[in-house]
Amino acid sequence: VDAVVVATGFTPFDANQKSTYRYGELPNVVTGLDLERAKRAHGKLVRPSDGKAPEKIAFIQCVGSRDERLGHLWCSQVCCPYALRSALSAKHQNPELDVTVFYMDIQNTTNNFPVFYQQCKDGFRFVRNIPVDMYEAEEGRVQTRFMGDEGDAAVDEEFDLVVLSVGIMPGASNAALAEALGLRLSGDGFVQTKDKLDSARSDADGIFLAGTVTGPRTIAGSMAQAGQSACDVVNYLGGA
Repeated sequence: VDAVVVATGFTPFDANQKSTYRYGELPNVVTGLDLERAKRAHGKLVRPSDGKAPEKIAFIQCVGSRDERLGHLWCSQVCCPYALRSALSAKHQNPELDVTVFYMDIQNTTNNFPVFYQQCKDGFRFVRNIPVDMYEAEEGRVQTRFMGDEGDAAVDEEFDLVVLSVGIMPGASNAALAEALGLRLSGDGFVQTKDKLDSARSDADGIFLAGTVTGPRTIAGSMAQAGQSACDVVNYLGGA
């Protein structure tokens, strides 16, 4: 072939690496991906432990992203939007649902995000703190511990369901592809573009990049870069 487009995607963060959340041990601690699969299977939001609809749910942001202990300093860009959309969808199904969002910072990722975020703030409780421990409580509830608003005392609170907003990790094949194709990897393990102004080109002649192979990116951002990559391929091949 005369040109190659590398668009191999990403790997979701493995929530088992955050042992304090006890993912895989407590049945009602799930990831955002688990939540979507359950909604497809049941047509509504239910708890894995007993199939009942939760009355109180918590979303924990930046699981696997912006984590200095893990060496993952990047923002995954998609976690805030997908968690808030999931929460809003659940609230639409059950207006009485109690939703709490634990966060570091809410990332503004699109032009219409501020309006969407305001809609969420009107219906959810936002806590600018990340819980550090999870415990099993009665009837399958999950007890979380986090610092209060004043930051001087720990608060314990129970939820029927806890959703971990896992982030974007480099694709598992990135290292092998980089070696085979003569590409550079960043210190974070993503494939590097030739320069910031030429975001679809790689260092290797005839090889172009698209999507989250180069780093965390939204769906819209991935589509835009894919279009740029396609144009660059046409130009490279000498097309009009």
